[in-house]
Amino acid sequence: MSTNTRRATTEPTHNGVLEVSELPTERVQRYALEAETAYLERKGGRTFLVTDDV
Repeated sequence: MSTNTRRATTEPTHNGVLEVSELPTERVQRYALEAETAYLERKGGRTFLVTDDV
């Protein structure tokens, strides 16, 4: 029996930061268009889509 339970929520789970390094460009563009303001940030060899829309 697992003690890990998963609760459905309507709250975003990404806190305004999504790691998009390995996602297709079309998907990253879709995410960026859904946000009112977003920018890309590189850190530690990874690319993140950052927004304040949470």
